[in-house]
Amino acid sequence: MTNTQHYVFIDESGDPGRPFKIDTLGNKIQTGASILYILTAIYLDSVKLFVLENEIMDIRQKYGFRSEIKSTTIPLEMYKYLLGIINKIGVPVYYRLIDKTKYKGKFAVSGHAKLHNIFDDYNLSKLVLFTAQKQDLIESEVIIDRADRRMFKGDCFNSFDKYLFGSVNTIIIKRIKHITHVNSEYVNAMQLSDVVSGAVKDYFTGKNKDLIKIIDKKHIYKIW
Repeated sequence: MTNTQHYVFIDESGDPGRPFKIDTLGNKIQTGASILYILTAIYLDSVKLFVLENEIMDIRQKYGFRSEIKSTTIPLEMYKYLLGIINKIGVPVYYRLIDKTKYKGKFAVSGHAKLHNIFDDYNLSKLVLFTAQKQDLIESEVIIDRADRRMFKGDCFNSFDKYLFGSVNTIIIKRIKHITHVNSEYVNAMQLSDVVSGAVKDYFTGKNKDLIKIIDKKHIYKIW
């Protein structure tokens, strides 16, 4: 009997920083941080992960593309083919989009290390919890980008992992078994997450409203 494994690959578009600060006169000053922050989760079991890897390698070969797949650098036609994989093999995709001009929560924890960001922790955990609940996941693995801000006082992501485990698991339901922090450059499934995040961003900014429409509505879900 095959022991099927379950994976959630997460990537993001934008950054979790505060977009404005208030000067001594009470004026809003732009910080350079993005207005939109988008997190995208792609759920795959071990069988679909194998198929996905082969599909992406075929597209890479077709376009002679050896670099990391990024929504900002790939040719438009290649972009469309990559999004089409989601429909072809039936990949559930979940995303959370935050307009930071309307966000009422905290961006950072007062007094904590500079790299720790509760905004990132909270929104990512909400995305993972929703994905895990919708897919009825038990003992899955979450694969996430190695962002330095997820470290607290240089503890090699331990505090972030503890927060995520605590937010998603319960005493009796172990939805996540492992959390792996990786460089997305070496993980095709995470690069596909980036492509979806980019398509979502392009739709909401008006840059390209057609890309996200390539994904069949039954495969993509917005988390509020």
